[in-house]
Amino acid sequence: MKPEEIRVQLSEQPLTPETPIAEAGAIWLARLASAGIDSDDDDDDLDERTREQQRHHARPTITSYETALRIFVRWAERNGRTRLGDLQITDLVTYARTLRKRSYDLSQRAATQHPDRRERLSERTIHAYVRPLFGFLALADSQGAISFRIAAARPEVSRVLPRLPDPVAPTPPDLRRLVRFYDKPHGEEHERQMLTRLRNAALLHVLFSTGARISEALSLDVGDVVRDRRILPRVIVRGKGRREGTLFIRRHAEQALHRYLAARHWPSATEPLFIAFDPRTAGSRLSRISGWRIVTSAANALADRLIWEGKTDEAELLRQVTPHTFRHFVGYHLLNEGVSLAEVSQILRHRSVEVTRSFYASYTDVQLQEVHDQFSADPWPDE
Repeated sequence: MKPEEIRVQLSEQPLTPETPIAEAGAIWLARLASAGIDSDDDDDDLDERTREQQRHHARPTITSYETALRIFVRWAERNGRTRLGDLQITDLVTYARTLRKRSYDLSQRAATQHPDRRERLSERTIHAYVRPLFGFLALADSQGAISFRIAAARPEVSRVLPRLPDPVAPTPPDLRRLVRFYDKPHGEEHERQMLTRLRNAALLHVLFSTGARISEALSLDVGDVVRDRRILPRVIVRGKGRREGTLFIRRHAEQALHRYLAARHWPSATEPLFIAFDPRTAGSRLSRISGWRIVTSAANALADRLIWEGKTDEAELLRQVTPHTFRHFVGYHLLNEGVSLAEVSQILRHRSVEVTRSFYASYTDVQLQEVHDQFSADPWPDE
C-alpha cells in the first residue's frame, strides 16, 4: 500500500472516548496531510509538486503541528491522561500554565544533561504549542470523543496564555544596491559559474520586484513566467492558505529573467524556474535553504564593502537581511510613495487589509507624525 493510501485510510478512522490520545493525534495529522487531495486520484498520475499544491496545509506547518501534539501527548501521559475521554478543560488550562513555568523544559536531554539551563519559553513558542490543540480537539469534539465542547475550552485556555505583542514589520534597509549584487561577474566565469550567478541575480530581482515570499518564488516553473520566450508582466502564484495571487514583474526583473533563461537555452515550461547547478543536485528545484543562502551571502558581502566605506550603520542593517526583508522593503516603499494600505495589501497578498495595517502600524504612526509636523498650525510669533 502506498504512503498516501495509508494516510487516507488512517484519516478515515473514527474517534471515540476510548481512543488513545496519541492514536487520535496520528489520525488528525493524517487528515491534515491528505486534506484537499482526492483519494480517487491515481498516485502515479500526480507528481509531488502537484500534490503539494493540492494540500490545504504545507509540510512545514504539519511538521510544527506534529511537534506540538507530541509534546502535549507526552505531558498528558505523564499526568495519567491516555484516552480522549480522560481529558477535561482543566487539563488544557493546566497544560498551558505548565508551559509558562520557568522550571518546565520540553527537551528530555536538556533536563538530564543541563538541568541548570532551563529557560522560560517565549510567548510565541507557547502559543505555537497550544494553538494546534484546538484543531485536534475540534475533530474529537465533532465525533463526540471528548466530554466538553471545544468552544467552551478555547476562552478558558486563552485566558491563561501570555499576550502576544502586535506584529510589526522591521524597518528594512535600502535594498536598491543589494538587488544588483549578482548582475555583473566579479572575474572570469566558467559556464556553471555564469549560470549560478544569473540564477542568483534573477532571484534577487524577482524578490525585489514582487515582494514574493521565498517559498512562492522557488515554487515557480518556467511556464509560469514565460510565453513564447517572453517574460510575463504578471505571474499567478499560490501563497499562504493556497490563496491565489499575482506577482508583478517589473522591467529590471524581466531583463534578469530573460538573461538567465536564455543562458539555460529556454528550458521546457514544466521545469523549475530556479534550479541547482552544483554537481550533486544539478537540475533539481532550488531548496529554501539555498535561496536563503543566496540572499544572505550577497547581503553580508555588500556589508563588508560598506564597512570599508565607513557606512557601519547601513552595513549592520544589511547583515540582518533575509529573503523576507525584500517583502518588507516593497511594503514600506509603496506606502512611502503614497500607495493606499488596501492596494499594498493586495500587492503583498495579505489575507486582509487589517493584516497589512498591523504589520506596518509603526510605520503609519511615523508617517502621521511627519504629516502632523509639516502641516499643523503654529501659534503666531510674539509681537
